Amino acid sequence: MGFIAACLLSLVVCVFYPSDLASYRTNLDAERPFWVEPTETKLRFVNTIAQVAMPLLLRDKEGMVQLLTLAVTTTIATQGLKRIVNDVHVGGTRLGERPYAPDSRHNMPSGHSSMSSCAVYFVARRYGWQHLFYLVPILLLTMGARLMLDAHTLSAVLAGCLIGFICAAWFTSPYRKNPKHPSASDV
Repeated sequence: MGFIAACLLSLVVCVFYPSDLASYRTNLDAERPFWVEPTETKLRFVNTIAQVAMPLLLRDKEGMVQLLTLAVTTTIATQGLKRIVNDVHVGGTRLGERPYAPDSRHNMPSGHSSMSSCAVYFVARRYGWQHLFYLVPILLLTMGARLMLDAHTLSAVLAGCLIGFICAAWFTSPYRKNPKHPSASDV
């Protein structure tokens, strides 16, 4: 519960930390690093694929229920917060304003970050923390790509990441093999 509380506190800080959108807009036409486009179009889906594939491959019915619950709650939390804070102004900045345009909407929080982070936490907590070695770099690249594409502010990608962690921590339990089906070595 301490992890969830720390994430909630951090989320509040991220939501109400005013972004200096003028500093984002000075670099709108800057050349993007080589990794941004492949991350945005392909790599970011690896976390979601792992999140869906693991319970399917292991025939983990409880994991599938947790996955569906997590998908719904993370989506509702992310999309709900986007609509709640869209017109909230903090320090002269409208939280819903994306860096690429003053009339844009739903900057806060990043949906890409929330879905990628919930996949990271779900797979790691349910199937083993060793999965972090490939999932966390993809999460960081996904968050970085959203910044480089001027789709979100730093506070928005951090808030999205925290929402994914909170939802996954709340709804995911470690995987335990079904004791009703002994393995060949147990017989």
